[in-house]
Amino acid sequence: MGDLLTVDEMARLLDLHPKTIRRYIREERLKAVKVGGEWRIRQEDAEVFLGSSVGELRAEAADDVTAFLKGDIVDMSGPYQVCSIMDCYVDADEAVRVSQALVQMMNEPDPNRGKARFQYFYLEAEQKSRYILWGSPAFVGKMLTAVGEAVRQGG
Repeated sequence: MGDLLTVDEMARLLDLHPKTIRRYIREERLKAVKVGGEWRIRQEDAEVFLGSSVGELRAEAADDVTAFLKGDIVDMSGPYQVCSIMDCYVDADEAVRVSQALVQMMNEPDPNRGKARFQYFYLEAEQKSRYILWGSPAFVGKMLTAVGEAVRQGG
């Protein structure tokens, strides 16, 4: 079951509310299966969904980064704020492994997390995944370290 995402995990991946993910499932825009009364999304279905909305995600990510550079991001807190962009030139399987490491970090309780978030999309033609990490320096550093560990263990 390691390749199944919960609605909450998918919502965090896309920086959306879980109700939006459930609506996508109801509207059959996102494939999911019920496991023990809870919706679960297979990694393959998540990738298909992400691939279909990559253009939207790229545009939104570019707007968010531009807003950060202008100082217009208001949903972050604290005197030190980080926006880090990481491009990984890897196949889809490796991109999913990196995403899973980040989702795991986001789901673990951590006082340094604050309002941290990340955005992710995969560009099949370029075999490139892009991750945009937002948060405090300590938490973004932990996220990047987790990616480094996932890469080291898998490669």
